[in-house]
Amino acid sequence: MTPLALSSLSREELRRWLEARGHPAYRADQIRRHMLRAGEGGFASMGDLPLQLRAELEQSTAWSSLEVLAATAADRGLTTKLLLRTGAGHELEAVMITHPPRSGSRGRRTVCVSSQAGCAIGCVFCATGRLGLRANLTAAEIVDQVLESARRWDAESLGRPTNVVLMGMGEPLQNYSEVVSAIRLLHEWGIPPRQVVLSTSGLVPEIMRLAQEGLGARLAISLHATDDQLRDRLVPINRRFPIASLLDAARKYAAASGRRVTLEYVLIRGVNDDSGAARKLGQMAAAVHGHVNLIPMNPIPGSDLRAPSPAACREFAALVGPRATIRHSRGDRATAACGQLRASLAAEPRREKRILARELALVESPSGQPG
Repeated sequence: MTPLALSSLSREELRRWLEARGHPAYRADQIRRHMLRAGEGGFASMGDLPLQLRAELEQSTAWSSLEVLAATAADRGLTTKLLLRTGAGHELEAVMITHPPRSGSRGRRTVCVSSQAGCAIGCVFCATGRLGLRANLTAAEIVDQVLESARRWDAESLGRPTNVVLMGMGEPLQNYSEVVSAIRLLHEWGIPPRQVVLSTSGLVPEIMRLAQEGLGARLAISLHATDDQLRDRLVPINRRFPIASLLDAARKYAAASGRRVTLEYVLIRGVNDDSGAARKLGQMAAAVHGHVNLIPMNPIPGSDLRAPSPAACREFAALVGPRATIRHSRGDRATAACGQLRASLAAEPRREKRILARELALVESPSGQPG
């Protein structure tokens, strides 16, 4: 029988679990404190708990639902990519990003978490999409990425995670129930929904459903094109949910949640970086009262697609207008930057062949139009 993952329980659920076994409810807070501390290696290290309780925890529950296979640091130690494995043997990646304190800022610690092992969407510019979907992650497996990061930051006396972004492997809204449960659980670990960003390629019905949850998480839309013809090729889900319906859902989500929506736009040289696209992107951002994150494409193995020059990125941002920010890469040396996550799994051959064919068409037809 699979042991119960402690991270799958809310504080109240853990209290009830303890009381059902004859232990006082306050032990729940002791257990949860241990799960955030550096150097904790499991139940044996919980010296303030009775031996009997430690034995019961060891027998019936799991300290973590994930095994750490490797950790790769980059950016002078400010970025760390974690290679993790679930109990079922599925690999995934998470990224820890430290933003040091600056004048007027206390600094931030952001965890970029995965919601799936692999991804079914198949975006041209994303290494994860070449894997195909291997598994949906459970809420515990999502939360445990954050708890593992918390213990590592605690070891450096840097404090707890301050932000979580669901921008790792997978499409969060294709794993809707587990992702929503994880966001609710994270609130109890000190990360309120307003400090969680959920990035989606554009599943319109799920965006509308999320708007009714009352979570208040921030939404990021992976847009990457300003016309349906090009977006169909970059982000295949656009064939089901075209741009107009996606922007309409974004407006409704912003109104329901009270949170500004972000439009994410990976800049690809010769594909989606022309002046007309920049101006249209600015108009779209204004229409949804949102902000634009411009992301120069990070290199992925086997791809001929490249980012525009830094000067071209700045010119594009200027044309978009004041709603645009260029998001500079963190961790690309550890292949931990946007679009680079792929664990150590082999790509699904037929999927990779299809993606490479679409990429070749884009390279041969620089405007993004059919050649």
